[in-house]
Amino acid sequence: MVSARLKSLERLPDPVRSDYLRIVERTIEEVSTRWSSVLSVPVLWLTLGADGTDIRVERVDLDGLYRENGYAEHFDHWVESAVRQRMGTGRCAALASHDRMGGPWPYPTGALLPGLPDGHVHLRAVHRDDPGGFADAFAVRSRPLRRKRFAPEVYEQLAQARAYPGAAG
Repeated sequence: MVSARLKSLERLPDPVRSDYLRIVERTIEEVSTRWSSVLSVPVLWLTLGADGTDIRVERVDLDGLYRENGYAEHFDHWVESAVRQRMGTGRCAALASHDRMGGPWPYPTGALLPGLPDGHVHLRAVHRDDPGGFADAFAVRSRPLRRKRFAPEVYEQLAQARAYPGAAG
């Protein structure tokens, strides 16, 4: 069964759906291949240029992000506008983050306080041809001295989303 949020991409035109799915796939690839804290998911910007050929990935400067946009506690209120601003003249942009981004301890060191590793990668994406944007959370598993691994159902859901009638990519 495809997640409701991935399934909601069916309503979009093929190029928009394809761009969002490329962003999701690249997020999975980047998080899976990057070394990070045992407890935290790396926070990343993903930007698809205007020509749609390449996705640029950069680590997020959390201090700069909060300084430019607002308090961490209000993250859910300003995150979409921050991603839209990041998109600039590009076609699509996204912010991949961890479970604590909207909480009082958004930094990786905050994970030490509750002592629990991140359980999800949160993705918030916008597209120049979609006023609604896209947001979803993907289950991830953490183990000491290992890279993050996504739950098998994440790959299944992505494959099903790619198989939608008319899904280009």
